[in-house]
Amino acid sequence: ALAQAVAKWTGSPTLLVALEGHGREELFDDVDLSRTVGWFTTTFPVRLDLTDARGPGEALKTVKEQLRQVPRRGIGYGLLRYLCQDEEVRRQVRALPSPEISFNYLGQLDQVLPEATPFAPARESRGPDRSAGGERSHLLEINGGIAGGQLRLEWTYSENLHHRSTIERLAQDFAEALRAIIAHCRSPEAGGVTPSDFPLAGLDQRKLDKLLARMKG
Repeated sequence: ALAQAVAKWTGSPTLLVALEGHGREELFDDVDLSRTVGWFTTTFPVRLDLTDARGPGEALKTVKEQLRQVPRRGIGYGLLRYLCQDEEVRRQVRALPSPEISFNYLGQLDQVLPEATPFAPARESRGPDRSAGGERSHLLEINGGIAGGQLRLEWTYSENLHHRSTIERLAQDFAEALRAIIAHCRSPEAGGVTPSDFPLAGLDQRKLDKLLARMKG
């Protein structure tokens, strides 16, 4: 939905976006992070391309495939950028284009506190998250999660760079794209498989669709 909304805004079918992960990937069998307290957040760039996507169904499959191509959910990007001992590799990674938009899905926020707890999330504004003089890592930051059975998104931007009406329009386009995807997922023609569901077959989406059509016929 974000890629579709930004494509409508910029006129470009591609989006370079920074995604965040929890970083607690099971990389090694002998490493147990279950008793480790702290943040392992990983941030990594992803290029989403909707050039060949027609409609919400194809867009959904396209983004699914592109995200599944990211090795180990992006944890290797930070390792290469900051910890790789080969200076030439670090230089090449730093020379890559940097995303101007970041997106972070925080998950089910309702599950943070148990049902019997006397505490509840405060409804009041928490105020600014950072100093007004601080430098943000991205021009537009989007953070979202499920609370009260609803998806809630927070859009952070600078009024020195974007008008409020621009961001509001972008948020509305995001909501419209998301509704279209939901409507598609509830329709009879929803679903289907993509090449990553058959990693050993070596098929692209077009060949896979033709093969499935022949099998049904």
